[in-house]
Amino acid sequence: MSTKTIRFHAGKVQYDEETNRCTPLAHKGVIVVKPSADEPDFFDFTWTAKSDFTVAGNVEKDELLLIPGDVSFKHIKSCTSGRVFALTFLSSGAKYLYWLQDVGDIDQLDKVTEKDLQIVKEINDLITIKEDDEELEEEDEEPQAAEASKEVKEEHQDNKEEPVKETPKLPISAISDLLDIGVIEKHLDKLNPEQLQQLYSEHLPQSSASHPSKSTILDVVRSGFFQQSEQNLSKSLRDGKGAGYLLAQSLKYDYKGEGVDGFLAGIRELAKKEQEEAKSSEAKQVEEGEENDGQHDEEMKD
Repeated sequence: MSTKTIRFHAGKVQYDEETNRCTPLAHKGVIVVKPSADEPDFFDFTWTAKSDFTVAGNVEKDELLLIPGDVSFKHIKSCTSGRVFALTFLSSGAKYLYWLQDVGDIDQLDKVTEKDLQIVKEINDLITIKEDDEELEEEDEEPQAAEASKEVKEEHQDNKEEPVKETPKLPISAISDLLDIGVIEKHLDKLNPEQLQQLYSEHLPQSSASHPSKSTILDVVRSGFFQQSEQNLSKSLRDGKGAGYLLAQSLKYDYKGEGVDGFLAGIRELAKKEQEEAKSSEAKQVEEGEENDGQHDEEMKD
C-alpha cells in the first residue's frame, strides 16, 4: 500500500445542472490525499479553505474516503474557465468539482500543465485497482499447461466427444467464487428493461436508478465499494460468529448453517420458493381469467 501524501492547491467549483455550467468559486484551498488511518486499504481526501484568504460566509470542509475502484479523478475538458477536475464516486453517483490553483497558462485557462498531469497520475495510481501480481506470475509460469489444456479440449470437440467441463472452485470461500462477473452478466442478459427496473432500481445510485441497464449494474458490481463489501461479508460468514444466522433472520430465509456455503444454500432455497410462488400466482390469475371469460360467455348466451 502506498504511504505517499499528495498535496496541491485547488478551489471548489459550483455546477449548475440546468445550464451544465461550471463556475470556479473564489475560495483558495488545499487538497490533501493520504492513506486512511482507520482503513489501511483506503485513502482520506480532504479539501480545506486556506486561512489566509477571507471570503463572505463559511466555507465547508470536504472530508471524503476514497476506495480504490470506486472513484475516478478526471479533467472536465468542456470547462474553459479553469482547469477543472471531477472526483466521482461510482457507488453513489456523487461528484465533487475542483479547479487547480497553481500557476497555469494565463492565455488558456483550461490548459492542463505538466504539474497537473503529474497530480492526476499520482491520484489515479492510488485509486485504481491493480491486478494480483501472484495471479499474473502463475499465468506466466504455466503457459504450456494452458496450451495443452486448450489442445485437449479441441481434440475432444473434433472427435465429437463431450466437451471438457471446468472443475468448480472448491471450497467456496467467498461469494464471488460462485457469483463472479461472468455469471452476473449471463443473468442480466436474460432480463428485459422492465425486469431490470423491478429488481435493481432501488439498489443503484440515484443517477442511474430511474433507467437501470446492464452496464450501470455491472459498473456497481465492479466498483471498489461493492467488492470491499462483498469481501467483508464473505469474511464475516467464514468467521462463523453468527453472521449466517443474522442474515437468515434479516433476509427471511431458512438458516442453513454458518459459512459462505450455508448462506448461498439458504438464498438458493429462498429464490426457488419465490419463483414457485410467482408461477403459482400467475397460474391462479390465468385460471380466474378463464373462469371469468366462461361466466361472461354463459351470460351472453342467456
